[in-house]
Amino acid sequence: WLFFMNCRWVPFDYKNQNILEMAFISMGTFVDLEDSHFPKVRKVRVFPNLDYLSYLGIRYKLSRVMQP
Repeated sequence: WLFFMNCRWVPFDYKNQNILEMAFISMGTFVDLEDSHFPKVRKVRVFPNLDYLSYLGIRYKLSRVMQP
């Protein structure tokens, strides 16, 4: 799972990859994650099925990368 920030795609921390995948598969609405890329808040809210995350009131695009 990647998010688009500062004109580039950035991967979420490794520990969050499985959490996002499980939320996507189970059709969960959102998941709150702690990630090192977002130091100003304790958690960010990610909406995997809607392909965005919300951080300090700004929406960032998500991308899911399928591996063989």
